[in-house]
Amino acid sequence: MLSRRKNCWTQSAQGFEVITSTSPPDGCKKPYRFRFGEQRPVSLRELHRMTFKEVEDYVRTGPGIVILPVGSTEEHGAHGPMGADTFCASLVSRKVTELVDGILAPAVPYGMAQDQINFTGTVSLRPSTLALLMKELCENFIRDRYRLVLMISGHRGNDHSVMTGIQEIGFKSRTHLLYMSYQDANRGRLREIIGEEYAPKVNAEDMRYGADGHAGSIELSIAMAFSEGCVRLDRRQTPDRSKADALRSFPFKSILNMEETAPTEGFFGDPSYCSTVLGERVAQKTAEVIAAEVQRYLKEFPERFERVNN
Repeated sequence: MLSRRKNCWTQSAQGFEVITSTSPPDGCKKPYRFRFGEQRPVSLRELHRMTFKEVEDYVRTGPGIVILPVGSTEEHGAHGPMGADTFCASLVSRKVTELVDGILAPAVPYGMAQDQINFTGTVSLRPSTLALLMKELCENFIRDRYRLVLMISGHRGNDHSVMTGIQEIGFKSRTHLLYMSYQDANRGRLREIIGEEYAPKVNAEDMRYGADGHAGSIELSIAMAFSEGCVRLDRRQTPDRSKADALRSFPFKSILNMEETAPTEGFFGDPSYCSTVLGERVAQKTAEVIAAEVQRYLKEFPERFERVNN
């Protein structure tokens, strides 16, 4: 059984560091120092390529962070691939993992896409199924004593189910369980993220949402950066997004099928300016924001603890 490491946190002129206890667990020869965001001369750690001994060593002596991409297999119009959300989550997660010196877990390629099941090829989990899946995955990460699990989704339709699942297991855990859709990192800063050339393409609703809409240029550019040639550029068209924008304006959540909110072949994002270069830029900038937020979170909440009743 691994003993749980104890960390302290210090602020230096160069950045924020995590330092393991001066009395490290057996097998840890010296305190481990890690500065968030520094470029490290180590290869990306991918869980499915590691041995159990390598995972043990990392959890015992490293930052103890695992990143889990959560995607979806769903339609993205006649021009976008079914795996776009998984591609986006995977690329952003890979970059975040490198920045925080974590372990990248294999992506979950299925999500809650019940609103798109009338499109051939969509494979959706029920909300309760996804919740249970995420609960059980996190039970494994908690068992292995990771310090922090960050789930990064490429599909906002996963949000409620994932949170339900991890809430069932998280409150009694000493492991931090964090969840976000990668788009959340870009709320209010989307124009800055995509750059001056494309900033005029972003409207006020997109800024608040952190993305340009389903099967639009931003998410499909990230997908292209992950899987070259996956977008059928010759099949793009201008969508009718009036219903989608109207839906975003209401203060409540609703149950509608994608064809009801996106009458143009199931999409409403603008796909006119897709590019691999844009995708790489957005993924990198998004990952930098997320990594910085992980740093800020762990500075504020370095360790989990529970109140003990007298």
